[in-house]
Amino acid sequence: MRVGVIGLGIMGGAIAERLLATGQEVFVYNRTREKAEPLLALGAKWADTPAAVAAQSEVVISIVTDPAAVEQIAFGEHGVLHALPSDSVHCEMSTVSVAWTRHMARTYRQAGKRFVQAPVLGGRKQILEGTLLVFGGGAEDDVVRCEPAWRAFSDKIWRFPTAEQATTTKLACNMLIAHMMVGLGQSLLFAAKGGVSPATLIDILSKSNLGAPMYSTKGKALLERNFRANFFVRHLLKDLTLAEEAARETTTLLPLNALTRELFVAAMQQGYADEDYSAVVKVLENLAGIEIKEETP
Repeated sequence: MRVGVIGLGIMGGAIAERLLATGQEVFVYNRTREKAEPLLALGAKWADTPAAVAAQSEVVISIVTDPAAVEQIAFGEHGVLHALPSDSVHCEMSTVSVAWTRHMARTYRQAGKRFVQAPVLGGRKQILEGTLLVFGGGAEDDVVRCEPAWRAFSDKIWRFPTAEQATTTKLACNMLIAHMMVGLGQSLLFAAKGGVSPATLIDILSKSNLGAPMYSTKGKALLERNFRANFFVRHLLKDLTLAEEAARETTTLLPLNALTRELFVAAMQQGYADEDYSAVVKVLENLAGIEIKEETP
């Protein structure tokens, strides 16, 4: 299958790598060509513009940071929309607002072009293992068209009738990720203040109905003081803000989201923007006056 990948950051680069590893013909574009060089060495083909990617691809996957980048890729002078063949699909995997998703789907539909919103859950590790989760929203035929490409890096796909539902699902998941991280940090600090080892509490969680893989992996990273980013603080703050915007549209109250978002704002202000989202726990540590870390003998 001929697949285009636009945006070669942590996620996009891994998606392109996995597509190549499974025998797909891959066309790539990134604002800076340097990020493409390792993929070109693996057999990817460079395109000078998003339009050039679209013209050669059956499925175009784009995954970038924010709506401004999505807009340029899709609707810019050398964007995907006008160059996309009538039987090809633009699959947008970036996390954007529900309103922006609606706008994109409508614009493609009015232009007689095919569009699917397909945000994902998981990170680079899951992509390379082929276990990423995909939320595909759009016309059923268009979602089905994308699935052979998705199967290269995903073992579970959920189909939604509309693009907006896919985005809503992604934002709901990311809100919970943020809440879980704050809750884990709060409990570990509470335990530590009471003389209970954070490692002991993490072990207890892992063996109870409270256990979740995230608590084990992020708990271990906290103990090791490892905040190397899989998902940046600034990106999760963006998603919490997008969820608030969507909630206002549906008159849904998100009281926990408001508090969690303020902690992520504080994390940004304290200089943790480009650290892993688990660095929000540093805000709680600063308030508590202690750090979560491994005990020294």
